[in-house]
Amino acid sequence: MSGERLTVRLAYQRGWQVVDGSTILQTFDTKEDAFQFLVDRGARVHLVWSRTVIGGQTAPFDFTAKFQDQRAGRIMKEHGKSVGIWSWFSGSSSGRVETRDEAVYAVERAYTRAVVKADYPK
Repeated sequence: MSGERLTVRLAYQRGWQVVDGSTILQTFDTKEDAFQFLVDRGARVHLVWSRTVIGGQTAPFDFTAKFQDQRAGRIMKEHGKSVGIWSWFSGSSSGRVETRDEAVYAVERAYTRAVVKADYPK
């Protein structure tokens, strides 16, 4: 895994900012431009992660990612024959990896690239 993990945030009346910790790296007019900046740097957006809630109950080893109020992806630890493997989903992208950190990376990278349609045919 590689690539910076940067925050994209709405800057009131100034557009969108890309932030590394407390340092503003750059401000953009559109969210897509901010995400393109991440793609060009080989970076990924830092999503907000929480436990997945199904039927009012939190699911074990199951986490949901959001960007602002928009669902961005999900990771979950498999059981049964695939015990220990993590599945990840973001839009139409998905995969299976060995660790939770790899699954988080995959979702954040896939979501970052999907916002700017980086992997769509031109």
